[in-house]
Parts: sequence; C-alpha cells; structure tokens
Amino acid sequence: MKSYLKKAWILFLALMLLLPAGCRAADPSVSMERTETAVRFRLGDVSAEVDAATGFLTCVQTNNDELRFARTFIDLGIDGKSLLNQLGYINMGSLATYELPTLYPRMKDLPPADTVVVDPAEDGFLVSLTYGSLTILYRYGILKNALSLNVTLSVSDEERHLINGVGFVVAGIEGFSLADATFEFPGSTPAGRLAYRTRMRYRAESADYSAPVVQLRDGDRKTSNVLFVDEVEKWTTASWSDENQCPCVGFLAACEGYLDQSSPMDVGTLYLPLRTPAQDSYDAVSEFWTQLGYHVPDDTSAEEGIVAIYSAHPYGTMDTGYWNKLTLAQYANELDQLAGMGFDAVWLLPVFQHTGDNVYEPIDQAVIDPRYGGMDEAKVFIETAHAKGMKVLFDFVPHGPRPIYPFAKEHDNWISKDQDHKNRIEWECVSMDYNNPGYHAYNVELAKMYAETIGLDGARIDCSMGGLPNWDSSETGLRASAAGLKAGKNVVSAYREGFKAGGADVLLLPENFHPSPAYAEVTDVFYDMALYRTLFDLNHRGLDAAAYCEALSHYLEAEGRTSVKGQLKLRFLGNHDTVTWTFDAARAQVIYGTEKAKAMWMALGWIDGVIFVYQGDENPSAYGLQGENLESFFKELIAAKRNYVPNSLSTEYLYSGTGIFAVRRFDENTNRLVLVNLSDQAETYPITGTPLASIGKITQNETGTELAPYAGVILDVS
Repeated sequence: MKSYLKKAWILFLALMLLLPAGCRAADPSVSMERTETAVRFRLGDVSAEVDAATGFLTCVQTNNDELRFARTFIDLGIDGKSLLNQLGYINMGSLATYELPTLYPRMKDLPPADTVVVDPAEDGFLVSLTYGSLTILYRYGILKNALSLNVTLSVSDEERHLINGVGFVVAGIEGFSLADATFEFPGSTPAGRLAYRTRMRYRAESADYSAPVVQLRDGDRKTSNVLFVDEVEKWTTASWSDENQCPCVGFLAACEGYLDQSSPMDVGTLYLPLRTPAQDSYDAVSEFWTQLGYHVPDDTSAEEGIVAIYSAHPYGTMDTGYWNKLTLAQYANELDQLAGMGFDAVWLLPVFQHTGDNVYEPIDQAVIDPRYGGMDEAKVFIETAHAKGMKVLFDFVPHGPRPIYPFAKEHDNWISKDQDHKNRIEWECVSMDYNNPGYHAYNVELAKMYAETIGLDGARIDCSMGGLPNWDSSETGLRASAAGLKAGKNVVSAYREGFKAGGADVLLLPENFHPSPAYAEVTDVFYDMALYRTLFDLNHRGLDAAAYCEALSHYLEAEGRTSVKGQLKLRFLGNHDTVTWTFDAARAQVIYGTEKAKAMWMALGWIDGVIFVYQGDENPSAYGLQGENLESFFKELIAAKRNYVPNSLSTEYLYSGTGIFAVRRFDENTNRLVLVNLSDQAETYPITGTPLASIGKITQNETGTELAPYAGVILDVS
C-alpha cells in the first residue's frame, strides 16, 4: 500500500473511533463489542479480545477451546535497536545461510504505543499501533476455529530505516502449570517434549530449524498449538517461561531490509488454532495445513513409485577423496548392481564443470565436466539407468561459482550484494539471488535442456533454503532477506518448470531442512535432516534400548502427524556431508556397529518414506572403507518395503515398552505389523502373525513373536 494511502487508512480508523458505535460502518459478518478495558470481536464460533489500552490480543476462544495470555505483540529490530526492548536486538549481517538468528527475550518494561486504533475488518479486525514515525498494522483474520495474525510495517517520515528481525511473541500463556508443562517442536529438533521446570525463566530454548509448530502440553489436562509460517525468510522458533511462571512462545523472522515510505513490509503469519473435542493435538496441525491450502505437488511422481534412492559419484565417495576415478560410461556398468538391489533412482553428486577442489564449486552447470566423459557419457549413463527402470537425478548447485569465473562476471547483476553493494560470498563462491528473474529463467532453461537432450529426470538441489540477503534487490522489488526461503522455493520451482517443459516426469529432492509447509508443493521428497539430527542426539544420550525406541517413535509420530498430508520424507543414516565433516563424520556401520546399523535401516526403511543409501554403505570394502558387504541386506530390505509396506499404507507408531521398535502399517484392507529389535538382547512382542519378510532370527510361540538381537520382521496381522 502506498504511504499516503496508509496514512489515510490510519486517519480513517482513528476518526471512526471518535464516532458512536452505531455510526460506524462495520463488516456485518464481524461483531464488535467495546468496553472501557477491552474490545471483543466475534465471527461464527470464534471470538477474540483485545486490550483497549495497549491494542494487544489477550484471548481467542471457541465454544470448545480457548487460549488466554497476557499479550500477543510484535517487537522488531529497527535502526540498530529493539523497538520495544522485549527481544534482544540482533544484527543479522554476519549470519550464514544455514544459521538462524538468536532469539533472547528480555524482562523489561513494555513501552506504550503513541496511538492505538482498533476496528473491525472483513473476516477479522485491525489494530494499528504507532511509535513515532513507525506504524505496525496488526491484521487479524478470523478463520475456522483459529485466528491468524500478520503485520505490515510502514513509516511516515522521509528517512530510510534499517530492519533487522521481526519477532512475534505470545506472552504469559495461561492454563499451564510449569510443574508439569512441556513444549515441543514437532518435526524439528531438539526432539521430544521439553520440561519448563528444568529451565530458568526467560531462558529461551530454540528449535534448530525454522519450526512452524510449538505444542504446549500440561499432562492430560491441556494442549495447545501455536503455529507460524513465513514464506519469505527463515525464522527462529523458541519457548520460555516468564516471571509469572507462564509459558511464552516466540518466532523471530530473519527479516532484513530497508523500510521507507515507498516500501512497507508485510511479515509472516502467526496462527492460533483451537481444537475440536475429538481432535488429536498433532493431527490438528496437519488438518490445519490442509485448511490453509498447503499440499504436496499435484504432479509428483514420488507418491507411489519411489521406494529407495541411491547417491553416488563416478569418482567414488567424498570421505575417500573421490579416488575411484571412473567416467560416467564406466560407472554405468555398476547400475546392474544398484538395480538388482531395488533402487528406483540414482542421485549423482555434481558432475558439472567444477574446480579441482570441490564438486560443489561449479564453474558452469551447463557443461558436464570432461573428466567424467562430458555430455555424451552422461547420456549413456542415463539411458543405461532408464533401461534398468531407474531415474537419474543431477545435483544442481545454484549458489554459484567462485567470483573469478566467467559465469559470475558475466552475470554480476544476478549476485546478491551487501550493504556496500559488493558481492556476497559464501563457501568461497558467490551467492546468487534465486529471485532474480534472469537467473530464474536461466535455471528453467538449464533443467529443460538436460531433460530434452539427455533425458534427465530431476534433481537434488543443493542449498535450496536460499542464499544470503541481497541488499540490491531493486530488480525483484523484494526486501533483502527475500533471498532466503522465498528464493529457495523459487529456484526449486524453476527447476520443476524446466524439467516439465523438457518432458520429464520430474522428481525433485531439494536440500531444505526447514519443515515449512510452504515448501511442500514444490518438493517431491523432503530432505529429513531433522530425523538424522534426532538420531545423532539419541545416540549420544546413553539411553537404554527401551527408552531409545520410545523417543524415536515419539519423534516420528509427532513429525508425521504434523506434516503436510502426503509428504514423503527421505530416511537415511548418512549422506555425503555426515560421513565427511558434520555430526559424527562417520559411516553408519562405524557409529552403530554392523548389526545395529542394519536394524536401524530396517526401522527407517519399513515406515513411510523413501530409503536413502549413500555410496559405499552397501559395500564398504569396494571403496576402502570399514564394514561388511550389505548388498544382499539392502536387496531384502527394499523388496520387503516395496512388496509389503508401500507408502500408500498409513503409519501408526506403537510403544512396546521394550527395545522393539513397533509400527502398524495399514489401510482398510491391510494390517501389517513391523517389528525391529534395537536391543542387543532377545525381545518378545506379545502378538503373532504371518511373517511376510524377516531379517535375522524370528520365533513365534504362545507368548508372542521373539526377535533375536537386531532382527526385524513384517507380520501380516489381518
């Protein structure tokens, strides 16, 4: 909205408050009641209450549920300080693309706004708060059993203001006793329910990824979800308790940019959903994403047909220094082996022209590096894979080359700039702005070219969470931080458009760790790094097998039931990064030991999702690595998944109380029980059935099904 229109709108609302209530022309569908202390709105079954003096929301309720709190408010970093001094100011200029801003709440007095204007609007209400020249317009939407909030920032003076972070805070949430209350970030880490009583007040616990869900739980007495989605930039999610022993929830959007009269900012959306009596607290989230219109791709090829993906490179593995120097045509000879194990797709680490130092430093992605045989041998590899029923994915690296290379110099206007108009550099490479229209068109044509000329099926997309903020984003008309998540989704969309235009039955695997529901519509398989991180954490907590199974089952249940419906997850015990430099920097057989590693692959492989194996895990000795040859194991594992527990079946996690990881896979005609013993002792599950597939020793008797250490079975219990 132009600044003069914004001013006119604020003035109009202020004048309306001077009139008697009966003289105001309100939306007839939204009722409003004003008292000396509060303003109440109602639409259908949903009502909300705003403090008349502060303008802050204090309650949302239906006939079945309610959320009451001290206040919901916005704080932001502006011109080098926190506006309300409720969140610590963060200058985000030094953050890498994989880092989130620190959210730390402050126990400070809350300054009043200069003016407070509250009035109804279509399907909701507006609250306008001014602080000097700054106006924060709170736009509340009354939804079915929920309230939404997003904000518009605008200024009335002639100055340009620097924005660093916009925080949404729900403070002083009532109805939870901190002696028993917990909070959780389903689908993110740290995993599991975290107790408030073990944490100091105002000491925020933040999620490791941009978690869209915080669930508060007070035993069996009360459960509430607070949700947030920012489709422009990443955000930090956190929870803490205040001086009144009440929970608080905050979301700090990593919003960066300049604010002036000509460029107001719309930021994020906070959701306060309320539950119906029979609604499960996790399922309520997934159902709410559907209500908002979030969905998996309409044209995905992954829903039924993709069971297992293998990642490789013709030169061998990253952790052995790519010593096995084969061309693509030579490496195609190994596709028989991969097809025999049952893999549906092969993701090749980058084979584009690159520096000699790192395959993830492309020089020109329109050129297959001659050392791998160039375009001709790439075509041979893909045709060979297709003949064996496998798709091929290239690993695109959209962040860009080192600045010395022609592609960077020729497309300088595609590169994100810092506030001094210099190129943004990360990993010694330029940071392209994926929102740039020219770069978007380039990536569309790049994917189309590979689909048309050599039959490429799709891509794993490196760094698809976006790049560094672009302070010269005038060509896109976006704020600097839009070069983050918005740009990440944009580049994935570009590849999707290109592959489809080239005739591919496209399959995309973006490297996006943040479980934002907005990404689901362009993502065929979600890169489930949070699950790997959960396993890493559990492995280092020293849990016994029963506690380990319970914690793993809980994480997977919470993740699955709060995700966008139908979203497939990539399930893995290692990739090229984790075996080389991050987390344990080791292979699964080294971390777990061979037998437990097999059990872990069974547990992850026989739930919903896509089994993922990194080159060398199937036969370490072929690459000079430690461990046993597991080719026959993976063949059994993948075949069992494909034949007996496909992704079309629903998933229910069962809590055995033992070292047995137990999962029900079912539909209206099928009832399968997956049992995997994650203990080094024999364990018994008190149910028997018809074994459909098993790995390891299984015995059934009158007490149930006994599994030897690290054995697994799929039972038909129809």
